[in-house]
Amino acid sequence: MGRNTLRVIIILATFSVLGILVIQFFFLKNTVDLNERKFHESTTQALKNVAQSLVDYNSKTLGYQSNYDPYNSVDQISNNYYVVNVNDVINPSLLEHLLLVEFKRFNIELDFEYAIYDCETNQMVYGISYAANKDTLIRSTYIPANATGQPMTDEEIFENHYALKPTKITRPLLPTCDKYTYYFGVYFPNRSQYYSSHVQAWYMVNGFLIIVILFFGYTLYVIFRQRQLSEIQKNFINNLTHEFKTPIAAIRLSAKVLEDPKIIEHPRRLTEYARIVGEQTQRLTSQVEKVLQMASLEKKIIELDKTEIHLNEFVEKTITDFKSSQETAVDFIQFEKLPVDVKIKADALHFSNIIFNILDNAVKYCHETPDIKVSLTKVKNTIYLRFADNGIGIPKEYRKKIFGRFFRIPTGDIHDVKGFGLGLDYVRKMTDFHRWKIDVEDNSPKGTIFTIIIPK
Repeated sequence: MGRNTLRVIIILATFSVLGILVIQFFFLKNTVDLNERKFHESTTQALKNVAQSLVDYNSKTLGYQSNYDPYNSVDQISNNYYVVNVNDVINPSLLEHLLLVEFKRFNIELDFEYAIYDCETNQMVYGISYAANKDTLIRSTYIPANATGQPMTDEEIFENHYALKPTKITRPLLPTCDKYTYYFGVYFPNRSQYYSSHVQAWYMVNGFLIIVILFFGYTLYVIFRQRQLSEIQKNFINNLTHEFKTPIAAIRLSAKVLEDPKIIEHPRRLTEYARIVGEQTQRLTSQVEKVLQMASLEKKIIELDKTEIHLNEFVEKTITDFKSSQETAVDFIQFEKLPVDVKIKADALHFSNIIFNILDNAVKYCHETPDIKVSLTKVKNTIYLRFADNGIGIPKEYRKKIFGRFFRIPTGDIHDVKGFGLGLDYVRKMTDFHRWKIDVEDNSPKGTIFTIIIPK
């Protein structure tokens, strides 16, 4: 699949998911608004019916004539608190019965509290809480008392409505309303349950949508990861081909020359081509070793053979070995020893490979005569092994990525430096195995400084 095609598919899929999210959001909002209106309308109508029934009861049994206004009797004080103006005497037992009947009729299955306003004390009295899920009533706010201080019966409360006195408070009072004189209040403490019971289906749909989005995001991650691995694999194969092609071609050419029977008459040429075969074979062996090292590290089967190393002597010898492997005879590496030699525990083979890889990169990525300064310093109980070069440097955004396997700094279509992108990955992993650290920074005015931090 082409890059542009993949990009178009991802953009379209992303917009599709965003569109579904937006539609779901508006549907959910409309559902909540609709339930809000439905709850308000149902509650208002139920409370109006309760008020009308109270007025009719007083008119038939007591002969009271009320100035009750059926159209403006219910006020919503807050989101979950309603006040109902009856403008007449309120029988608590009858009010309790009517509320239960009307709420059941309108399917308002919620916990609620109600209380009756007492104009003499200017407080809401005879408060009752109703637990809808348990079908129980709990008298909790005020218990009116008679003249002897004993709790009143319902008949006494009705007959002595104007003489109610609060005798017990067990929870906060419902708020009063200065607009009316004869009214009762109804409070819904868990009104959110009403909405959640009506939008459960939307919650389930949104839950499934979130799962789909997570899978979509994971799929995109896998696609990009696979594409990145595909690019890495392609670059690795290309680099591997180039790295092997040159020595194989040199060996093949030398072999043809050595097959000539007359070559024995030219000892110098014989020696030269034999040397070429040996060098190119060593080069191939080195490349194969790098790949095998990475395979071993990937399987985590490396076992360090730590021995006691004299640091000054070891680093100096490794630098000498590296210089002897280079074609140039110019002494381009300066080494600054520790004033007092220090011994450390390390795997000699892998430690020398670490130094070789860093020095090799410093030479390969330098467009002029290399100038490398290697130094050992000690601060308290920590040793710093620094490699400062005058190469092309490493941009800041790539300094963490260079230690990734197969990673090479992008240079467009020009690949003038051979390699697999395995050297620094090996360096980082071997420093981790030794429990050391490695740091990268600029070497002003140009170049890079690699620092291996070795706790003593």
